[in-house]
Amino acid sequence: MMFVGPATIALREGIEAALIIAIMLSYLKQSNKMNLKRYVLGGTLVAVLVSVGFGTILGLIWGLFEGEALTIFEGAVVLVAAILLTTMIVWMWNAGSGIASEIEESMQERTGTRGAIGLALLAFALILREGVELVLFTIALAVQDAAQTYIGVTIGLSIAIVMGLGIYHGSLKISLKDFFNWTSVFLVLFAAGMIAYGIHELQEAGLLLIGAIEVWNINPPVLPDGSYPLFHDNGTIGGFAKALFGYNGNPSALEVAAYVSYLLIVSLYYMSRRNMKQEKRKSAAPAKEIGATA
Repeated sequence: MMFVGPATIALREGIEAALIIAIMLSYLKQSNKMNLKRYVLGGTLVAVLVSVGFGTILGLIWGLFEGEALTIFEGAVVLVAAILLTTMIVWMWNAGSGIASEIEESMQERTGTRGAIGLALLAFALILREGVELVLFTIALAVQDAAQTYIGVTIGLSIAIVMGLGIYHGSLKISLKDFFNWTSVFLVLFAAGMIAYGIHELQEAGLLLIGAIEVWNINPPVLPDGSYPLFHDNGTIGGFAKALFGYNGNPSALEVAAYVSYLLIVSLYYMSRRNMKQEKRKSAAPAKEIGATA
């Protein structure tokens, strides 16, 4: 079950990429410019190939490290991926329903000034961002469990492709707002766990040794046969919680502080954004009433 986290991230990234392509192709269809479709698909294909190349290079670099240097590299990659994951979540919160109009405006500008090449470059840039993000997440998660990570990513992308085709052809009707909201809750918890794990790796390498190295230890003793109990962070249930939410039976003070601080900061940001939107709706309502009476 440890593939659930990678599968969710891959599904989310895949759906975002699929929406971008669907929006671009729908715009071309509505504006009777389907002859430019091949440029959108061409830019998308090049972005996918570049993302795969980036992942290959990053994997080769990973293989060059050993011992303490490898631990530092893995910790740094996990932290960078957690930050990137956070920016993805925040971007979706801020963009909301305006994503389609932003992409369409960019397409109108590109097709008007730089023609087909500009359209291909736009598709390339938008899809490349999703691809690079997914590569970083995959490498960061593979640090913990490579096999489960690749299985999860494959499952997530497969589902995203099917859903993307369904959304484009109109055969699949889902609430994208609810989808992104619920996956955002999961991914925020997941990112908090990644930050704690990244700090743990750096501390294993002798860095960031701030505060107590072990605040508590609630891991049950190893069983007589050498196996781990269910609730040990290396056991079945504990390991599942560790993979999804960064559970650690014996965390350091810095891990705990970073985990709690991250959740607090992101939660406060989300609530402030929600309050701002509610205030805008309240202020807009009287204006509409005044316009109607006039």
